[in-house]
Amino acid sequence: MAGAYLLILFTWLGLYILTGDRFTVIALINFIAVYLFVPLFLVLIVAITCKSRWLGIGFIVGGLAFLWFWGDLFLPRLNQNSSTGPTLTVMTYNVLAWHNHYDPILETIRAENPDILLLQELNNGLASVLQNDLSNDYPYQVLEPLDNPEGIGVISKFPIRQSEVVLPQLWAGGPQILELAWNGEEIILVNFHMSPTTGILPLDEVEENIRSREREAHLLAGLAGQSDSVIMGGDANTSSLSEAYQIITAELGDSFRAAGFGLGHTFPGSTIPESDRPHIGRLFVPAWMTRIDYVFHSDDWTTISARTARIDGVSDHRGVIVEIGHSE
Repeated sequence: MAGAYLLILFTWLGLYILTGDRFTVIALINFIAVYLFVPLFLVLIVAITCKSRWLGIGFIVGGLAFLWFWGDLFLPRLNQNSSTGPTLTVMTYNVLAWHNHYDPILETIRAENPDILLLQELNNGLASVLQNDLSNDYPYQVLEPLDNPEGIGVISKFPIRQSEVVLPQLWAGGPQILELAWNGEEIILVNFHMSPTTGILPLDEVEENIRSREREAHLLAGLAGQSDSVIMGGDANTSSLSEAYQIITAELGDSFRAAGFGLGHTFPGSTIPESDRPHIGRLFVPAWMTRIDYVFHSDDWTTISARTARIDGVSDHRGVIVEIGHSE
C-alpha cells in the first residue's frame, strides 16, 4: 500500500511539473494537492518498521516536494518586514451573495477594521447596510451590488475614485479598477472576482473556467506591468499551484506568502442553506480546504503582516487581511 501511494503521489508530481494546468484532471487535483502529502508520515512508519530503504527514500523525496511547495509558510518570521513610513491595512472578503444575514458581516468588518475593504458577491441589501451603518468609518464607497455573485464593491477610509482603465468583461464580478489617494500618492487599486469552477463535471466546462482565469490573470498582470504602484485583491477561485496564480505573481507579490503563517486556507466554510459549500448528499466537504482569496501588490510595497480574518459563520469564505507599507 505504501508503494502504491508513493506511485500515485509521484505520478501527480511528475505530471504537475511537466504540464501544470494543461490537463483538466490534473488542474482539479492541483486545487487540493496538499492533501496528497498527508499519508507521507505513514510511509515513514512503514519504512522504519519494515526497514525499507526505498520507502525511506520515497518519504524523503515526498517531504522535499512538500517543503518546496509550502515549506516557507511554516517558517518563523524572524526578520519581520518593516516599512519606512505609514502603513495600510487591506482586506479582501467574499461575503456570499445568497443571504440576508448582515449582522455577522458587519461585526467582522468592525472587528478587523481594515483601511480598505474589497468585497465580492455584494448584494443590494448588504450594500444598503454598508452605506447606512459604516459611512462614518468608511466615507468613501464605490459599490456595484447585484443580487447574485457578480456584485462587487470597495469601502475605504481614504479617497477612492473610478479609474478610466477598463478591462474586458470575463469575470465572475468586476473587476473594479480604482485610484486610491493615500499619503500623497495615487495608487491603482483593483478588486476582482475571477471565474469560478462550480463542479468537476462536465470537464469541458471546467476546462473553460480554468482558461478564463488564465486570461483574467494575464489582464491583471498586464495592468500591473503598466502601473507604478498597485494593490490588487479578491477571490481568484484558484490555488497557488495554478497557472493563473503563477501569471499574477510573476508581476506582483502575494502578501500572505510573504508574511502569513500556515496554509491560510479561505474556502469553503459556511453550511448555511445559501452557501456554495460542496456536499455529497447531506455530507459537506471538510471546511477550509484551499486558499483562493488573495491580496497582491507591486514591489514598491512590503508586507508587514498577513492573516486570515475571523470566521463570520455566514460566508463560505474567510477574509484575508494584510498590513503593507513601502519598502525600505
